[in-house]
Amino acid sequence: MIKEISYPIKYAVLELKKEGGWSNGYEDIFQGFIVSKCYVMESNIVYHSDGSNEITHKVVFPFDNISCLGDLPFDGSQSIGEENVPYYDACNMPKPVHVVTDLFDSYEEAKTIAEGKNKEYKDNLILQVSVSGPDWKKKLEKLEQKFDRALELCYLFEQLALKETDDMKISEQDEQAPFLKILKPMCKKVSEKQAE
Repeated sequence: MIKEISYPIKYAVLELKKEGGWSNGYEDIFQGFIVSKCYVMESNIVYHSDGSNEITHKVVFPFDNISCLGDLPFDGSQSIGEENVPYYDACNMPKPVHVVTDLFDSYEEAKTIAEGKNKEYKDNLILQVSVSGPDWKKKLEKLEQKFDRALELCYLFEQLALKETDDMKISEQDEQAPFLKILKPMCKKVSEKQAE
């Protein structure tokens, strides 16, 4: 029996990483930011003492493992891996989740944010290149080529993931759902004696 998944569906920005090996201490290797549909599992609001708040969302991206795709050139035989199906573990924690700060109703809105994050990351990489050596231009060109190649693979992964999730329809805003209410702190009155 196939159980229908009825979590809300939105677009979000997914940070793609490849699993690292021994040469980089087994840390994940950043590839790029893409847009993907996702299942929204939880939304949390954290209020700060200055009156501000921070909203985060726990989401499950159906496809998030770019390592399955392989490398360019893409010959069409590679896959984007098994689809992630959202579930709760024995401790009632959603799995396999990513935490995001923004959800979007349209691909275009999310794409603008993802491209901005990719540009910011590339700019930060360029700033890390030392210009003191004679071959700094070659290092810079090599770094940019490597990043552009990784980003090209990310965009291919994005298109394949969007094609695979074409049947996932973006959830409409529920008019009956309670809206976010910003709570303002009450001014605490302090007597003159307490102030001393």
